This record gives sequence, C-alpha cells and structure tokens, in this order.
Amino acid sequence: MKPYSTPLTTCLTTLAFAACLATAVRPAVAADLRIGFHAEITSADPHVHAVQNRNVWMHVYEPLVRQDAQLRPAPGLARGWRAMDPMTWNFTLRPNVFFHDGSAMTAEDVKFSIDRARSMPGARTLRAYLKDIESVNVIDPMTIQVKTAGPSPTLPDNLSLVVVLPRSIGKADEDAFAQGKGAIGTGPYKFGEWVRGQRVVLSRNDKYWGDREPWDKVSFEFIPKEPARATALLTGAVDIINGASASVIEALKRNPSIEQAATVSYMLNYLFLDQRPTTPLVTDMAGKPLPANPLAQLKVRQALNLAIDRDVIARKVMKGDSEPAAQTVPEGFFGYEASLKPGRADVAKARALLAEAGYPQGFQMTLYCTNDRYLNDAKVCEALGQMLTQAGIKTAVQTQPYAVVLGKAQGSKPDVSDLSIGMMGIGAVSGDSLQPMIATLQSRDPKAGTGQNNYGRYSNAKLDALIVQANKTISPVEREAIQRQAAQLAAEDLGIIPLHHQKASWAFRKGLGITPRADNFTYAMNVREGGAAAPAPASK
Repeated sequence: MKPYSTPLTTCLTTLAFAACLATAVRPAVAADLRIGFHAEITSADPHVHAVQNRNVWMHVYEPLVRQDAQLRPAPGLARGWRAMDPMTWNFTLRPNVFFHDGSAMTAEDVKFSIDRARSMPGARTLRAYLKDIESVNVIDPMTIQVKTAGPSPTLPDNLSLVVVLPRSIGKADEDAFAQGKGAIGTGPYKFGEWVRGQRVVLSRNDKYWGDREPWDKVSFEFIPKEPARATALLTGAVDIINGASASVIEALKRNPSIEQAATVSYMLNYLFLDQRPTTPLVTDMAGKPLPANPLAQLKVRQALNLAIDRDVIARKVMKGDSEPAAQTVPEGFFGYEASLKPGRADVAKARALLAEAGYPQGFQMTLYCTNDRYLNDAKVCEALGQMLTQAGIKTAVQTQPYAVVLGKAQGSKPDVSDLSIGMMGIGAVSGDSLQPMIATLQSRDPKAGTGQNNYGRYSNAKLDALIVQANKTISPVEREAIQRQAAQLAAEDLGIIPLHHQKASWAFRKGLGITPRADNFTYAMNVREGGAAAPAPASK
C-alpha cells in the first residue's frame, strides 16, 4: 500500500482546513530528513537515465563534474579539467576519495564508469550525451583522458550526468543495485533500502571526503500527487516537499509553521510551427484548405507571437508558477542573451501583420497540447486558443495525453508531422542553451542527431551555422558569445515561439532552509536547519 493517499482536497475544501493547517509538526528525530518526493524512481542502476532517479541517486554516487544551483559545471570528483586540444580533455581526480566499501577511487574506476554508461543497452541511457566520446584513457591513477571524435565543448557538462562506480562491481545488474550489493558510491550518503513504490532510505557516509552531512538518515517518500504531498507536510509526516505549485503554496501560507522557496527552472514551454509548404490543420475561414502554409511566413509567426499575452498566462493561468520567456534558457544559464525580453501582447499589430502577410480575414487552425505533461498545460492551451482567436486566427484547441501528442508531432509517416502547431517542453538539463537549440531549432538530421525535437521541421542556414560553430568552440567566452548571437537570430526568426519557463518550488517546515535548484532537484545536501545550505565544496 502506498503512503499518503489521502487527498488534500479534504483539507482545502472543507472546514477541516484550519485544523489541518494547525497540525504541521517538527520531526521527532531532528537528525533525520524526510522528503516528500513527486515521483517514484524507476531503477536502482544510476546509469539508467531518468530525472527522478538521478535526483535520488546523486546522494549515493557522484560524477566527475557536478552542477551548481544554476546547473553550471563545478568540480566534483574531478578537482579540475582542461582541454589539451579541441578533441582531448584531461580530468585531474580528487585525492583521498573512497567508495563506501572502503576502496580508493582511481582513474581506472572512472574509465570503467564512463565506458559502462556509453555501452548501456536499452532506451533509457546516457549514450546521446556521450556520443562524441571516442576513447577513455588512464594517464595515471589520478588523471583520466577523454578523446572525442570532434570538438566537444560541452563534454564536462555531459559528464555531470555520469556517476562513478567502482570497477569491482563488474557486471552488476539491476537486482544487485536494488538490493544494495552493487550500490557502492563515493557520495555523502549510503544506500539503505528501496521499498518499491514507497520510499528510498539513505544513511550518512561518515567517511565522506567532503563536509560531514548533518542528517543521520534521509528518506525519499514517493508521493506523486501534490495534494497528498501537502497533506504529508501539514501532518508532519515529511519535512519538505518538492513540486509545490502556487495554488497549494497559497493555502500553505496560512500556516505559520510552513515556509516556501522557488526559483525559475530549466523547463521551457514553447510552440512549434509547421514549416512545410502546406500543412494539414490550417484552413481559410470557410474551412477550405489553403494553397500555402501561412505558418511558414515570418509575418504570420510574428503575429502569433504578438497575440500571446505571456504576463496574463504567468499571472492568471500559471498563478505565478512560471516566468515569461523570449529564449530557450532563463537568466543565469550559459548562453542567455540579456537583450531579449518577452514583448507585450499587441493584438492590433498582430492583425495588421496578418493582413500584410495576405490574410486580412485571418485563417483557422488546430492547436494541440498535452494535458498530463506540464504544469497547467491544458489551461495554458485554452488561454492560447482564446488569445490567437482574438488576433484573427480562429484556433480550435485539442488537449490530449503526452504520448498521443508526441506521436502526432513525430508523425505517422517518416519525417512528416501530423500537426500544424503544438505546445511542447524542453529542458536545458546541462544549464546550457546549446542543447535545447540543437534539439528544437537546428535543422533535423537523424543521422547527425540534430533537431530531435524540431517537430515543425524549421530550418535556417544562418542559425545552423552558428549552432555548429558554437558546438566546435572550446573557449567558454567565445562559445557563449556565439550562442547569444544564435539566441538573437532565433528570436528574430521565431523558429519556435517561447512561452514561459516553469518555476521549481518547495514547501517545508519552519526552521529548515533550502538552496533552490533550477533543475527542481531536492538534495539533502542543500537542506539545513536554520537556513539555506551552501552548495557542496568546490575543493578540499
């Protein structure tokens, strides 16, 4: 039986709410931290790629390169790294690091781990992030060298996803990790138990190379439904919850024993637009097919962009759970262009642009969105439909499960989408604008691995050239300047229409503090009594 199945609606919609608010209590054992977590983990193998898994297992295992709160690379098990040439990277390992079984970590373990992640079978792997790697070589016990097939400036960022395991585990399988036999890392916490569908329990690693953690035990309690997570917090069953949306936060504010924190996340919601000569779900106002696809015209895309009131969506539809967007990443991320700001809606100008494009009477189209993937996705879609209709583009809205919308976006025939326009999301998981631009804006090329999320088949030779140039530029200063140029060009041409960056949010009992992370991860290492915790040390 899964815990905390009682819905919060009982508290929120009845007179019992005041009593519920009064029941938040401090934990019986202050040295234990209980986290109400939004998703169940799917695997105990830390090289199986799933976001919720990584959030949990990064307590037990560590990568060469860690990510700070804004997802920028920082020293982890590697004290530092250097590009010896455009295709050769040397990583200097941190000394005196020991695995939980007492063995010392060496370059052989790092090579084993990267090679293991590169060769993992199945769909949920890290291979896409490691495809540039040609070889991993041991220079000496404290130095690892990674050679790539071509220039790979984001290699350190990509290696932040690969945790280091001892080579002694050999061919440990899922059962070995799940039962704890293969669950041997270097992290600040050790594997305790995984009760499927309920919780993961971790214990402090008192021989950790870094600062000693204050929590004797950390438990991740899997509570997928937000009302149930809030109930668990209110009743003192957990100390902190993630994924606390604005509506629940507003209710929790009535309790003086509950505090909250939030930050803008890496998740962007955007509109993709079909760029083919003709498109299936656009007609004239009489319902007749149009001879040409209006979405392929820049002035039409500009009209759509001006029709959208992002402030209204952020304030009234998302209720503060998002921030209007004009580019693929929010402020603070690598590649962010400060001059790009979300413009104000202008319906009159949108209608004028439609007339200039040859559609003075407008046209009709069907907008597809998910209803189970992103926060308030169906409500946002309905608001978009109304805004576009007011601007002269009569928009029918279809909200369906993510799997259905994704299938239609990818198309029933190879390389042909079944949609004209739709809302999707993309996350800059490495804290870098290059990855979402490659995925959503670069010309689609399955062999090269570009444009994987370019459902509209958008193509701009100048933008492609900038993305390729950035992807070959090792100097961070030079590369960021190129990516900012690419962001500017993408905003001018509107290959996609950015809508908003979702926020990551937490609620917790009074007396705790958290360092908010843009990836929405809840690390015990960032939670402390008495205030927000500093990130892990850069060196020691």
